[in-house]
Amino acid sequence: MNKVNAKETIWELIKYALIGTVNFLLDMVVVNILMYIFQIYKGYTLVFFNVISFFVYSTNGYFMNKKYTFKSNESSYPKYITVLAISMLLDSLMFSTLTLYNVFGLNKVLWANISKLIAFATTGTLCFIVNKFVVFKKE
Repeated sequence: MNKVNAKETIWELIKYALIGTVNFLLDMVVVNILMYIFQIYKGYTLVFFNVISFFVYSTNGYFMNKKYTFKSNESSYPKYITVLAISMLLDSLMFSTLTLYNVFGLNKVLWANISKLIAFATTGTLCFIVNKFVVFKKE
């Protein structure tokens, strides 16, 4: 990778992280509202909450990343949604599984949110790589 490509990739990563932060906040708000309404803070039921929040933040993320991060003009939504759907499944499983193992004995709401952060950061990093080199790949 030459210097120009390295700089471009770093700048894309920064923009992706900023958009990811907005998406993370959307995700957390939706998941926390659902956890509060149903009073469920651990276990595999959280997968359903995660799926609902996925639809909110993925739509936002697609348009923001397409326009600002990768500056793509082609219609890459089918590829993007496929990558995100796989990511959402991994994120959901990681999130719900982590909530079952509160080894630090933290408050259940705090531990659920920490679990969500860990899962989102892990899958978000993987998504950047796939989006950069597959979904929004520049020819």
